[in-house]
Amino acid sequence: MHAGKLTDRCPYFPQRFGQKLSVVESLSHLLGADADPVAAGYHLRQLAEGPPDTGIVLLAQLAAADSILEQSDPAILGAILRVMHNSIAKSIQDQPQQTIEKLDHTVIRSVAERLPEAATNRHLLLHLLAIMRSAESLKALVAILIQRPPQDWMNAGLVLSPLMQRNDWPIEAFFPECLACLPHPSLAASLLDLANYLTRSGRVDGHLAADHLETLNHLLGSVATRLGHFEENPRTLGNDVEEVQKRLSEAVALAVSLCDAVALIGDESSIGKLNQAVGLRHRRVQCEAAGALAKLGDEEGRKRLIELAGDPAARLRAIAYADELGWGDEIDESNRSDAATAEAELALWLTQPHQMGVPPTHVEFIETRRLMWPSFNDPVDVHLVRFEYSMGANVYSNIGMTGPSVYTMSCDLADMPVDDIYAIYAGWQAEHPDIFTVAADSLNEAQHRVMDVFGQHLQHLGYESIRPELLGLFLDERAGVFRGEREGTQCIIVTDGLETIDQPTAGRLRPLTASDAFHLYKGRKMLRTFNS
Repeated sequence: MHAGKLTDRCPYFPQRFGQKLSVVESLSHLLGADADPVAAGYHLRQLAEGPPDTGIVLLAQLAAADSILEQSDPAILGAILRVMHNSIAKSIQDQPQQTIEKLDHTVIRSVAERLPEAATNRHLLLHLLAIMRSAESLKALVAILIQRPPQDWMNAGLVLSPLMQRNDWPIEAFFPECLACLPHPSLAASLLDLANYLTRSGRVDGHLAADHLETLNHLLGSVATRLGHFEENPRTLGNDVEEVQKRLSEAVALAVSLCDAVALIGDESSIGKLNQAVGLRHRRVQCEAAGALAKLGDEEGRKRLIELAGDPAARLRAIAYADELGWGDEIDESNRSDAATAEAELALWLTQPHQMGVPPTHVEFIETRRLMWPSFNDPVDVHLVRFEYSMGANVYSNIGMTGPSVYTMSCDLADMPVDDIYAIYAGWQAEHPDIFTVAADSLNEAQHRVMDVFGQHLQHLGYESIRPELLGLFLDERAGVFRGEREGTQCIIVTDGLETIDQPTAGRLRPLTASDAFHLYKGRKMLRTFNS
């Protein structure tokens, strides 16, 4: 199965029949047009469980595979690259310098250039070139970025992330040649973020993209136009929700990076395009454009920043820009209060693409308590904030938490007592190896017996139609979570035999799940124990 194309450089476990296969043997079953996708999972698992240098060996074997790569299943190739990258990343954590010295930029480039276009995870090879941080590896990286840029802006960000995290790499090996990739939307934001970082950190004299200002202004105008069309008709970015979110995130990231870049370059020729961007409804873009205008001395930008400080979704950035520019005292002090900050933190979190994606219609601070909290050694301020989305005749609202972290539960907390809202968030945030759950269909015999005892206890308490959901283990305590009925009302129930909690589920659009009920149970116990 094309094994003749690979060279056996791996001395480990060549035996079959239940023994681990060598990297070469496992790889020979994965490459080529006749590779079995069903058996691929087994062989990939063999590679993932291989010795520490499996990733390095995999890389060499892929480079030696000649034309087999082009004939191979793109999905299987992507999985191989993921295993290879994970192995090398782990080795770098354990032995950074020794592992990086084993990487060969010519080998990585050879594999990257011969992968079929449809192969997933190709960006992981480019990430390794950036991790190497040598002049040769960075020149190879630029060449690949120009020839075959990543199609996803998040992947492009991962590729360049090592250059943001370290300052021991030769800038001249990467800039200015990499700026030839600015026309690619997937790369432009990450390249500009890197150039902005190098300028802000003082590693370069003047902005590295200053000679491309005309291109930057054109890009800013284009992305502002695209976002404006999206605000009028979201279908301009696609018909599939996931596709629209991806393109919107890419456009917003590019707009933000462009605003930052032209502000750092500091040329008034950018004011027109920034005014176009500040007129958009997207709060993040508005705020970045207003901040850039203010940095360029534009009075309208300053006024808009002051206005944005009153908008919870833009408040934190607007205040930060005003403070940076030296006129933070013009911001109303009420926008700096703990309550206003809590509202802003939740609104900003909800606005992120992986959450609601748009700012809430309304946010309202509820209260703050200073509590001993899971994962913290000292008391912290925990804030509760109500938020609402008005969507025509429909309204979606809930209560979120800020302080120790920012989060909103999926279940509806609106009618829950405030003490229990704190408790369910405390239970959600609690992490410990001895805190976990076992689903009812995965219980062993001993765990079944424990759940039977809990079930009998609930029957004695008057619950009916009891069905086990999961067993929760909380340090040295156990609690069973069940579905059942009490007085004709369907509910979710959790009990440890001493304390029993139930929450109605009938007639609720977003009732508590079994996991939510266990969060509530353990949160109550922790807050009582540590805040008595």
